[in-house]
Amino acid sequence: MNFSDKKSIDPREIELKLQLPPGSRAILEACSVFVAAKSTQLHQVTTYFDTPDRVLERAGLTLRVRQIGNIRIQNVKSRASDRGVAANRGEWEWRIRQDMPALGRLAKIRQLAKIAEKVKGRLEPVFVTDIRRTVRLLHVADDTIVEAAIDEGSIEAGAERAAVSELELELKCGRIGPVYQFAAELRGIAPFWISSESKAARGWHLRTGQTEEAQRESTPELGKRTRAADGLHKIIAETLGHLVANIGPALRGDAEGVHQMRKALRASRATLKLFEPHLDATVAGRFNAGLLRLGQIFGTARDWDVFCLETLPAAKTDLPADQFPDLNLAAKGKRQVAHTAVDNALRSREFTLLVLGLAAWAKAGAEQPHSIGDDCMDKRLCSLAPSLLDRVASKAKKRGRHPGRLSVAELHALRKSLKKLDCDVKCLRALYSPRAADAYHNRCEDLENILGVANDAMVTRRLALSLVTARRAKLTKSVEALAQWSKHRRRKVLLGLKGALKDFRATPAFWSK
Repeated sequence: MNFSDKKSIDPREIELKLQLPPGSRAILEACSVFVAAKSTQLHQVTTYFDTPDRVLERAGLTLRVRQIGNIRIQNVKSRASDRGVAANRGEWEWRIRQDMPALGRLAKIRQLAKIAEKVKGRLEPVFVTDIRRTVRLLHVADDTIVEAAIDEGSIEAGAERAAVSELELELKCGRIGPVYQFAAELRGIAPFWISSESKAARGWHLRTGQTEEAQRESTPELGKRTRAADGLHKIIAETLGHLVANIGPALRGDAEGVHQMRKALRASRATLKLFEPHLDATVAGRFNAGLLRLGQIFGTARDWDVFCLETLPAAKTDLPADQFPDLNLAAKGKRQVAHTAVDNALRSREFTLLVLGLAAWAKAGAEQPHSIGDDCMDKRLCSLAPSLLDRVASKAKKRGRHPGRLSVAELHALRKSLKKLDCDVKCLRALYSPRAADAYHNRCEDLENILGVANDAMVTRRLALSLVTARRAKLTKSVEALAQWSKHRRRKVLLGLKGALKDFRATPAFWSK
């Protein structure tokens, strides 16, 4: 362990966090790569500090003092600077002599000087972690070394307590791609699942009762000189980062967390489809199929969330009052089953391997473009993007040629094409004029909103019918009333489809020269 000032000059931590269920640790430590490595046992008692009004937490910083025997280490971490499967964040640490933070050390760091002044004289302990850590340095590739730390213990905030059992893989030198591959190999040996929630986030939850909110997507940074392979990697890193950031909320049953994960899965598929002409068809097809399977699980949960939280409350006044409680109760049961399927998926081997595999594949492509596709992946993305976007846009326009004659299935296909196009527009907008890209996005969104309401009406009817069974025959009247309510809503919203499609077709393709 090194606590020199060099850490303060080059503050970077890249870490993959994995949650271990009971029994998983013993399986991991019995595998050959762990047996062959020397282990170090540490007892770490770490106190986290902040002000009463949470100045540091609101600034995206954690400040802690860790005691290991007679050694005390002061550490500051920043919120991740970009999104990905592994956390990539700033980290500064110093060896100190006292239990309270030495703010003078922070004042010497340009990025921390102002915040050090704000919290001076106001810091207090907010929660404590008591961890038994087993550390091993593992060579996972010729140029890549990982610190594998198994943590077991607890987080305590006042009278509240939560258990900790996790594996952290921190990149010490080399490339992150082999770390993903190594983690995937371990998942074939022992069960665990990916997590983005830090001990600090869990500590704040214990202290306040508040959990981290669902995270929305962000736009990857692309430039005129970005190669296609680098662009693919950055976009996939963003979509997977968006996915992983919402694992915690989704596991807590947060409807918006499930929604955001579904959007991230769709965006990942849209990206693979966007670059499809230039990718290895077999590998990309395998990832696409896995994303589709998971998307169906999240889609079912999202459908029941909308049905229970939006549709039924909106339609309540039009439904038989005496039957509404029974309808609501039956729907809640279906929703719970769908969320259980989401929980199982998030902890599954398939989910973990898909995320790690896709992240490693995209990173390998950024390093060696020919490993994932044809020669075009080595070209600049800005030269390739017009043909990629033309292909996706033409498919959406073709599906919307005759709005007055589109069947239910055709309207659904048009909606899916528009969603893919909109995902691609948002991903590549940095390469073009923001105003033109935003105008095009707005037209896509107008159409999506119309088609979304129409689709919800059909989904409402399907879900409602599934609630009527021999044991619940009395729900028939409510279901029929709900179907009529949805049918009226659908007919009304589709009146605007022709005009919205006309506006969409008339909007210039901002990527065309």
